[in-house]
Amino acid sequence: MNFDETIGLGDIECPQLFRNFHGILGEMDSVHTFKEMDRKGMLIKDRFSVLSIDFSTHYVMSHFPPLGSHTGNIIGKEEGNSKVTASLLKNKPKILFHGHSEAQGIGEIMGTTVVSVGSLLRGHYVIFETDSLAFELGNLTFS
Repeated sequence: MNFDETIGLGDIECPQLFRNFHGILGEMDSVHTFKEMDRKGMLIKDRFSVLSIDFSTHYVMSHFPPLGSHTGNIIGKEEGNSKVTASLLKNKPKILFHGHSEAQGIGEIMGTTVVSVGSLLRGHYVIFETDSLAFELGNLTFS
């Protein structure tokens, strides 16, 4: 697949495998991954295009799902972060994209659409068009 940019939402093992890769870190990322991404200008520190990690735009990225969104799932257990929920309720973005979930899905909290990108290991991805501000869920099939 050919994309203008590829953004990872944490727990990144091999960012060098993707063309035009940028990303945020998750709890499983190593110091080596942080240093490598930072050195190569791949690490998103606040904003990337219309997307932010600091809730300064209407379109937000987070590694963790917000608590109460029902979009975070690890080994059948619902996951969520109360700090992300607090930031979401305070700043009211239009869309929050998050990682830290094996399941792909869409939820809603107080008018914010919450999108779980899902696990790339399971073939999940999301295409977000910055021109139209629209997104679509996708799933690769492995043969």
